[in-house]
Amino acid sequence: MISNNGATEFTTFSVADSGPVPIDRRTGQRYMSVLQAGKIITSTMQELCLIRNISSGGMMAEVFAPLDDNEHVEIEFKAGKIVSGIVRWVVDGRAGVEFVEKIDVHEVLAPHGGAMAPRAPRLNIHGQARIAIGDKHETVQVIDISQGGVKVSVSAMLERGADVVVEIDGLPVRASVVRWVEGGYAGISFNRTMPLDQVAFWAAQQETQRGFAGSPSVPPMAAAH
Repeated sequence: MISNNGATEFTTFSVADSGPVPIDRRTGQRYMSVLQAGKIITSTMQELCLIRNISSGGMMAEVFAPLDDNEHVEIEFKAGKIVSGIVRWVVDGRAGVEFVEKIDVHEVLAPHGGAMAPRAPRLNIHGQARIAIGDKHETVQVIDISQGGVKVSVSAMLERGADVVVEIDGLPVRASVVRWVEGGYAGISFNRTMPLDQVAFWAAQQETQRGFAGSPSVPPMAAAH
């Protein structure tokens, strides 16, 4: 289902031991519906995905950037859990991933109790954003992005609590609020969630044009921990 803020959320799941297979290769096994944003981390890149089916042994997800059969990946779920897996098939924009070890689906997907709600998965993708406060405009560096917000290099005009407008080429313009400013960076929350597919395709384009823009000394799979 879709939450009040527009983000995808957990619904139901299967407790089968094996990973999902394409429809025409199924053997009578039923995989219940899941609808939750996640992050796929490979040795060279990160991408958002939309997890649709899951069991203790694997998952099926919509993907927005190329994956290879038998590629080793890590899946970061919205609740914060990271699971290792192997891509077993890729068909028509969907991928089946077999988990290296069986998981507790409740533990991996269900939000944990507490004051802080799980945040949307973030991608370490560098780009540029234009920030407007009234009639003032400034271009800043994007450090990471999610459906719900963006982390940028700090600007003299950014102050905690300020109402701003964020423009990123290839993404919808968003009225936003500066949530924090610290250590040379600022966290900006969008007033309206970005569509997952638009953020995912934008991020994939950045990867293609510039290559992975995380720390050059730490591979993406290591940096996720």
